Amino acid sequence: MCLSVEAFALFLNLLPIDLVDAAPDRVVIAATSGDVHWVAVEERWCTMAPQLDHITES
Repeated sequence: MCLSVEAFALFLNLLPIDLVDAAPDRVVIAATSGDVHWVAVEERWCTMAPQLDHITES
């Protein structure tokens, strides 16, 4: 799943700051089911979390 820079910034603003670890090209969000990694891909921020969740549920 990928989000625009604007949508990703809005999403991050909804989270408690202590759950977010940010670097210039990567953001890690501490979730109850494990850390979720977002990476910068051109003009978007992307994560494989939805696909990984689907694999682990199978």
